[in-house]
Amino acid sequence: MKFNNKVTGATCLALAGIVTFLLAGILPARAQEASLHPVYEDEQRRPPNIVLIMLDWARTDALGVYSDKDVSTPNMDRLAERGVRFDNAYTPATLCSPARASIMTGLYPHAHGVRKTMYEPGITGSLPTMYHDPIADPFADERFNLAINFVKYITNSGYATAHIGKWHLGAGNPGFFDLFKSYNSLMPHWVGEPDRSAYREDIQTGEGIRFIQENADRPFFLYQSYYTPHAPFQPPRKYAEMYRDREIDHKNYYASVTSLDHNTGRIVATLEELGLLENTLIIVTTDHGGSFQERPGSYRGMGIAYDEAARIPMIMHWPEGLPQGVTWGSGVNLVDLAPTILGAAGINTKSRIMEIITGREGSPFHGRDLVAEVTSGLDNWPTPVFMQNVPEAAIDHSWYDERAMRSEAWKLILRDFTADPRARSNALFDMLNDPGETTNLYYQADYREQLRQQLNLMLQHATDLQDELAVKLANRELAVIDQPDYEFKLY
Repeated sequence: MKFNNKVTGATCLALAGIVTFLLAGILPARAQEASLHPVYEDEQRRPPNIVLIMLDWARTDALGVYSDKDVSTPNMDRLAERGVRFDNAYTPATLCSPARASIMTGLYPHAHGVRKTMYEPGITGSLPTMYHDPIADPFADERFNLAINFVKYITNSGYATAHIGKWHLGAGNPGFFDLFKSYNSLMPHWVGEPDRSAYREDIQTGEGIRFIQENADRPFFLYQSYYTPHAPFQPPRKYAEMYRDREIDHKNYYASVTSLDHNTGRIVATLEELGLLENTLIIVTTDHGGSFQERPGSYRGMGIAYDEAARIPMIMHWPEGLPQGVTWGSGVNLVDLAPTILGAAGINTKSRIMEIITGREGSPFHGRDLVAEVTSGLDNWPTPVFMQNVPEAAIDHSWYDERAMRSEAWKLILRDFTADPRARSNALFDMLNDPGETTNLYYQADYREQLRQQLNLMLQHATDLQDELAVKLANRELAVIDQPDYEFKLY
């Protein structure tokens, strides 16, 4: 077959028309794509980048800036020294999924509905703190109230968004992160054999750094979430060696946190090299801590309101938006992160439509904007913080639901038993004079007035939060504490 290679003028015109037609479709599409990246000609108008570094099962004493133990976390300590350290930060629940749902929604667990840990199909367990049916996507599950969350606001406000690492809110991408290189839970810390393969946290940090580099020209939100230091405690050998001769229990646990501190330093160094550190809000925290001692209601160190599990590290560093070298004493909670992040980004969440949907006037969140609070300088415990736990173990052979409240000087713990609703096992601790929570003052007559004050405080704030169980428990105790036999009374 013979081909004609001669190109005529008519052919050229036809080809030009085709090219013009194709470019007409391509160029507007590219222009539209470019318009999705906000252009900030005035750098002062560019909102901050936000990096949320999430640890798992991290006690406050694992970070040097909080601890009197021989631990090493120089990078996190430096962020605290040049930023804000929150000394009384609490998780709303000492379990992974409820705490992480509170981070996303800014709500306490009774409102978002996630009370236990969740796993995908194929993973079941008998623990009382686990949902026994598989939950693939809690954001589409009618049992839970997760639809309104801060990442949806951010990803629809010009930010590039990424989640990397442990998610523990379902098996798959929830659909509102631009990049989702994550897993639900139970991923080994090592890709292969420990110390003979790649350490997964190192890999995930590299992915986070790549995301920062690729989005340095626009605002970004990076949710860098590690599974470490959650058990099993398997730090890289060089960090285990650092702790070998130290006089400290649980050496590999603390060494694991030191390995994460190194990766935190890698992220901070990347921000500094790109000239982004000054206008980046860095938050370092954890979903919950954990207890190494026996506590009622726990056997793995979780599901309890005692400080070694419920009080958590929280550090914020933002040179352009926060003061430096501040130690904040007021109680704060993970529910505060959503309004804090959105406030820093300048994203409005207040609307009449949102008030109708949520039933709350003003902010749709239970939490407070901590950047606004710290910059105001009013460190005066404006509200108590709450914990809502499902226990890992029974007390006196009975399971229960728990409500706990930390105010400036006191911690109140009320329990609602299911096997015998008449049973009572509550607690009141003087946190200023007994920070280790060793002496339960609940049934001591000399502290009855303090108990009454704390019960009324819980009733007041639980009513505002629409927490029906906390309201019921506080009212029930107020009805009996004046009776002579209140210590032993059954309802």
